[in-house]
Amino acid sequence: MRKIKSFIALALAVLLCMGTLLCVYANSEALFLGDADTNGTVNVKDATAIQKYVAGMAVAVFSEKAADADESDDINVRDATLIQKFTAGFEISHPVGEEMASDVEPGTTVPGTSAPTQPQTTAPADPVIPSEPVEKMDTNISIYFSNNVKWTTVNAYLYNEKAGKELAPWPGVAMNLHSTNDFGEQIYTMDVDVSEYNRIVFNNGVSQSMNAAVSVASSGFYIAKETPKSSMALGVYAFNESEYGNQTTVKLDYPDGYQKPITIWTPNGYDPADTTKKYPVIYLLDGQNQFLGTTNGYGGWVSDKIATCLQANGHEGFILVGIDNTRNRDKELTPDIGDVAPNYKNPFENGVGETFSNFVANTVKPYVEANYNASTLAKDNSVIGASSGGIEAFYIGMEHMDKFGGVGALSPAFMLFDKAEWDAYLAKFDFSDASKLPRIFFYNGGGDSLELELNPYAKAMPEWMVDLGYPADKVIFCHEDKFSHNEYAWRMVMPQIIPWIYELQ
Repeated sequence: MRKIKSFIALALAVLLCMGTLLCVYANSEALFLGDADTNGTVNVKDATAIQKYVAGMAVAVFSEKAADADESDDINVRDATLIQKFTAGFEISHPVGEEMASDVEPGTTVPGTSAPTQPQTTAPADPVIPSEPVEKMDTNISIYFSNNVKWTTVNAYLYNEKAGKELAPWPGVAMNLHSTNDFGEQIYTMDVDVSEYNRIVFNNGVSQSMNAAVSVASSGFYIAKETPKSSMALGVYAFNESEYGNQTTVKLDYPDGYQKPITIWTPNGYDPADTTKKYPVIYLLDGQNQFLGTTNGYGGWVSDKIATCLQANGHEGFILVGIDNTRNRDKELTPDIGDVAPNYKNPFENGVGETFSNFVANTVKPYVEANYNASTLAKDNSVIGASSGGIEAFYIGMEHMDKFGGVGALSPAFMLFDKAEWDAYLAKFDFSDASKLPRIFFYNGGGDSLELELNPYAKAMPEWMVDLGYPADKVIFCHEDKFSHNEYAWRMVMPQIIPWIYELQ
């Protein structure tokens, strides 16, 4: 298995003077707006420093001038929130990160403290205590393309839009012929560092695939649908793997008086007798669309193949749990948090999302943990869904933070409730302890009218949460302008969602 173990050492140097908080400027040549700890970089550590300062806690090095991110001449939680938004890539109205003129000599104390004005000697730092090792997967992976469309040339255009870079100009890099499979299709390959480039488009210079996320959960691709030529849908597979785990379907009693089908998928190598090995679990809504052999007009999510791709690249494996919907989907997957917006009352009014949420958390999850080698730790459990399943997955994660450490809200129907209802709902949560909050991946497309309708609230939700104190490094919003509201799109972003939720790369 290809894994890299990195050890992160944390140390706090605390300066106290007769019970009074002592804050000194770092001896740096430049000062940047938002760089509260004056280390030359604006990041979440600066937001943490501001929060400590506001709470009256000791801060080793602190600049009030740089900490005033909203330029209001007052240091408060709004400054910390603004820095969190900046580090998360949100649009902000203040020049956070830009160099500012310093009118205070390095080494002096912050005005307003009772400490002496001469340069101070830093107190001895506390002993450095190593943290638990954090395992990351090797991000240098091989990508394969089965040339089932018989292109004479296969190119791979790799890019990272957020970082503003591409591996090579369009049409990209010519892939290398690797082998021929049992169907007579030529297999092309290339190596890529998915920490540098996270999107790929296969093409022959004329026709091209839709773009796909590439990550440690990527391996093989093929063309699943040949039209339109400008954006062919992709299928995925795990190269060199002939088996895709095992699945079993059970029926569990649902409170509404029927039995709901639940599909449990275990990865290659899963040994039920080895109870010492506990697997992380992903709970997937609309389970009937998730696995190998389940199809609809747009194909399934093929979550089992994506999980197997992860294994092919070195991960030990996930357990996947698909929870089927029913003809009552609109109501079951609509949270009952308040009044549905007037335009959506039919058919979403009188949702019973709380019943569904409790069923997942208190019936399905305990069943899986009692019958499979599943981890019970919140950080190892996540819930992912799309559309109505996206809003319900978010709701489940919020209502049961003690059980789910990750959420994937794809194309979520947040617009079913107006902002006032969301403000009232979110206000009931305490976001002060980041260790107890799930990592939430928000996604939305823009390729059809429904995705455009969903977009404003899907994009705004992470910003609203950060405004209320949710850690900016625990939420992310991904937008794919050309992706429509269907399984083709959701399967293309899943390889990005899983590694982000579980911090695999």
